[in-house]
Order: sequence, then C-alpha cells, then structure tokens
Amino acid sequence: MREKYIFDSDNLTFVEEKQTLARFFKRCGKFFLSAFVVGSAVWGLSYFNIIPSVNSLLLQHEGEVCISNIHQLDMRFEKIEEFLSEIQSHDDSCYRVLSYMEPLSADKRMASFGGTNKYENLEGYFNTDLFVDYNRKVDILSNKLNLQEQSYEMVLRNVQRAEDSLLCVPGILPVNPRQYRVSSPFGFREHPIKHQFIHHDGLDLAAREGSNVYATGKGVVVSVSNDPRGYGKQVMVDHGYGLKTRYAHLSKFSVHVGDTVSRGTVVGLVGNTGQSTGPHLHYEVIVSGTKKNPDNFFLRDMTSTEYREMVNAFVGAE
Repeated sequence: MREKYIFDSDNLTFVEEKQTLARFFKRCGKFFLSAFVVGSAVWGLSYFNIIPSVNSLLLQHEGEVCISNIHQLDMRFEKIEEFLSEIQSHDDSCYRVLSYMEPLSADKRMASFGGTNKYENLEGYFNTDLFVDYNRKVDILSNKLNLQEQSYEMVLRNVQRAEDSLLCVPGILPVNPRQYRVSSPFGFREHPIKHQFIHHDGLDLAAREGSNVYATGKGVVVSVSNDPRGYGKQVMVDHGYGLKTRYAHLSKFSVHVGDTVSRGTVVGLVGNTGQSTGPHLHYEVIVSGTKKNPDNFFLRDMTSTEYREMVNAFVGAE
C-alpha cells in the first residue's frame, strides 16, 4: 500500500498519515454517497424522459423505420389505385358495354364498405390517425378488387353465353349454296298438291336427291320421324334460346334423337318423301313456337367457298 502524508500545520512539516478503520469507512461513505447521488440523478432524468433511455432510443428508431415503411407502402397503394381506376374505366366503358351490361356506378363500387367503427383497436396510439388511415385504404382497395373480380366473372359468363348463342343461331344454308334453287319461298302460295292458297311455313330448296343436308346451328336432335302424309322423313333440332329447325322430305337420316350437332353437321340427305312433288328440302326456323322466314337468318356475307370451307371444318372436327 502506498504511504500517504499530510501537512502538520502546528509543526509546519509533513507527517505520515495513520490509516484507521474510522477514516476508511468515512472515505467509503463519501464514495457511495456520491455514486448514489449521481445514479439517482441519471435515473430521475431517464424516468421523467429528460434523458431518453437506451430502450426508448431503440423503440423510437424502430417507430421511425416503421412509419417510413408505411409511407412507402402508401405510395405503392396510390399507384395500385391509379391502375385499378384505369381497369374500372375500361370495364365500364368497354367490356360491360360489349356484353350488354350496365356500367357500375361509383356508389355500387363502394356499397360494401363502411358501417361500424372497425378500427377501435387502433385507438390510443401515438400514430393512431396514420394507422387508421392506412388500414382504411387497404380495406377500400380490397373491396374494389373483389368487386372488379366479380364484374369480370359476370362479363365472362355473358360473353360465353353470347358466343354459345351465336353458334346456336341457324345462320347458314342447310344445303350446298352452289347446288340448289328456291322452289317455294316462305309465305302464302298455292299448294302444289292441295291447290289451295295457304301459307307456306318454310323454305323449299330444290337440290339433287341424296345430297347432304346440314344442321344450320349448334343444337340437340329432339325428333327423328317419318310422316308419309306430310313432311315425310324429317329431323327436328332444338338450338336452345327458343330456336328450333326442321329438315323435311329427307331420303335418309344421319342422326338420332339425343345427338348433339354443330353448325355444318350432316343430319340427313335430300329426298322426295311425304307430300312432295320432287327432290327438295323443306326447311323451317321456329322461334318460341312461331315459324319465321328462314331467309332472314342466313349469313349474307358468306361466299360459296367460305361456306364450303366452314362446313368442311365442322365436319372434320366431328
């Protein structure tokens, strides 16, 4: 232990200090008292947030990082909102119009959002307004996306129905356009056998006996029969949507009841059966129980070559 000297003012000289237990405890007491005072002061400053603690500093830093990330996400949501607005505009002005659907109003697009306060659990925080605003934007965006998905599903179903209905419409000639003539049109005429002026409910297409008779649209064969006193051998096809077609005076059947046919499927052969004065096809189009002029259903913009190619394509696909 190092020796310690103190100044003796009476003798005006330095003398060696004698180490006593009392003097030792006195020194320790001063040291601990100073440490206690300093520690209490630091604790008090930290407790009353005069000097932030280490944990407080870490939490503050994490909070700042979190808020920064939220702002970045908010900017990304704004871009998504802009993109979604463009999709909604196309949906209302194009897709829904082409599929014969009314555009969705702004009220409709926001109809399922709102109600009770669903953000009560976010109350009481330092950044409550920010948290609530962010969650509300997420909910609104999710609602719009769900509604847009439902709209696209409805448009798709309408398009599929429209596509199916177009294929079902009896839109082609039931015989080769290069090998026929109209022997009796739709409307009133003198019956060639009864010699009475009565309405002719179909279109008579004179053609070579044994030539193909084609289904004019997609459908299901619902009748295959033979009436010697009337239409002779005939086939009835139900196209759905209230549409039916009849192919009469056939010489031979090529289909059976329950068969599904496409536009261009051979349903039989031209014949001279029933009340007929020569080889021809009696063709009818029936709409919701009413016989209509078949001439109004033919696709006028098709050439004979296009017609033949279409028929071959359908026949080849079977």
